[in-house]
Amino acid sequence: MGSPVTPRDKPRATALDILRRAENGIFADALLDEARHSFIGRDNAFIRELVYGTLRNRARLDWALDRFSVQPVERTDTWTRNILRLGAYQMLFLDRVPVSAAVNTSTDLAKQFGKKQGYVNGLLRSLDRKRDAITWPGPEDPIKRLSILHSHPAWLVRRWVMRFGEKSAETLLQRNNLPAPLVIRTNSFKTKREDLKASLEAEGVTAVETKYSPVGMEIVSGPGIQELSSFQDGWFMVQDEAAQLISMMLSPQTGETVLDACAAPGGKATHLAEIMKDRGTLIALESDPKRIERISENSVRLGTSILVPTWGDAARYYNEEGFDRVLIDAPCSGLGVLRRHPDGRWNKNEGTIKERALLQSMILDNCAKLLRPGGVLVYATCTTEPEENEDVISGFFSETGKAFMIDDPRPYLPEQAYPLVDEKGFFHAYPQAPEMDGFFGVRLVKRK
Repeated sequence: MGSPVTPRDKPRATALDILRRAENGIFADALLDEARHSFIGRDNAFIRELVYGTLRNRARLDWALDRFSVQPVERTDTWTRNILRLGAYQMLFLDRVPVSAAVNTSTDLAKQFGKKQGYVNGLLRSLDRKRDAITWPGPEDPIKRLSILHSHPAWLVRRWVMRFGEKSAETLLQRNNLPAPLVIRTNSFKTKREDLKASLEAEGVTAVETKYSPVGMEIVSGPGIQELSSFQDGWFMVQDEAAQLISMMLSPQTGETVLDACAAPGGKATHLAEIMKDRGTLIALESDPKRIERISENSVRLGTSILVPTWGDAARYYNEEGFDRVLIDAPCSGLGVLRRHPDGRWNKNEGTIKERALLQSMILDNCAKLLRPGGVLVYATCTTEPEENEDVISGFFSETGKAFMIDDPRPYLPEQAYPLVDEKGFFHAYPQAPEMDGFFGVRLVKRK
């Protein structure tokens, strides 16, 4: 449930409300999108900076505040702790915001929300006076050091240190705290990448071609993408480079019947339609009725006609005719896209991984039955964790025996992406190298 915002500083009050609601599991990006209609561009950019910056640095902010608080900040009420984090973020990370403005606006917010303005004012002023005296966790406890300095939960840091080693894990944590690049996919059904780039440059956009995807570009600077004529005309779709490569792995053919089992918001589904030259049948399955509309909107804007948005549960969906190809972009813990969704690191735990793995196995088992003999299935996630990736595939093979085989995906990928496929045929991308969203993918073929 929303809350009234103070008329004195609506951007900060809105950021505060989003932080509070994000603690309850509501996606911060959805709340930001909801709020942007009420503000001009500059205010929206500031709200986004406050929300994502505070979320990315939450553990570090709490540690700093706790050095001068009579009780851990985590034990205060929801309003007060987020007011403190918001104020501390501005003081410690935003040079363009005067300390006095950060303290005074935080105190004003505390008068209306939380009712602890004296505590907020005193604590933030202490933080300002004594910030240079803060002691941070040292190398004697590497998990704690990395967890606090790079603001990730200790359970996740421990997992990554064990898997990647301390140095590589720290690089991954650092990359997660950088703003994610804005990457788009050329709609090859309507234009070519070079023509799209020229159009973008004509409208004041600086864009560079992606290294791995031959249809991708990164937007470096420019006006809001929804204002661009090339966006309105359906010349591109916002989609990370790793996600673009996953669609290529499926390599659907013109005239085939294809299922995208977990389709919203339609990025991969529209890409598959493009690869199929908009000829054939493409069922875009989605279990959330609210998100089906997003699939339809993107399909219409990009000009695809074969895409059929369909409500259904991928773990139970049945189609008597079957499919030539199936894509499963499985619901997962999302630990490979924390740079895009920094709130995710605070709303998940190790139990989340186990829960998702169980659901993923159910979806894979069901969708495999829908695949015709000789058909191709690509299983993918945007997580880094083996339990949701390799272990799900291993469990699947233990149940199906020799009915399926792993197929080398490299012939269907650009040559520059070959190094992303390991000796077992598994595709891996990570934020720390090669600086894409964290994705896993495997191409399976159903034996005839």
